[in-house]
Amino acid sequence: MKALKNMRELQLMKQKLEYQERLYEKEIAGSTADIVDNLTDKLRDLAFQFGSHLILQLIHGKRK
Repeated sequence: MKALKNMRELQLMKQKLEYQERLYEKEIAGSTADIVDNLTDKLRDLAFQFGSHLILQLIHGKRK
């Protein structure tokens, strides 16, 4: 980090850091939403497969 020469540079550096912080927070929020969405899709698929498997077992079990 370079040495600051005056208060104006300090203020600009502070604004830049605040902007970067907000940007990183948005990126994290977006990534988190994607992870939750992906997990939800996988759980839905798993529940469908499990339910289908149970139905098929019931159908084949009644035939015997």
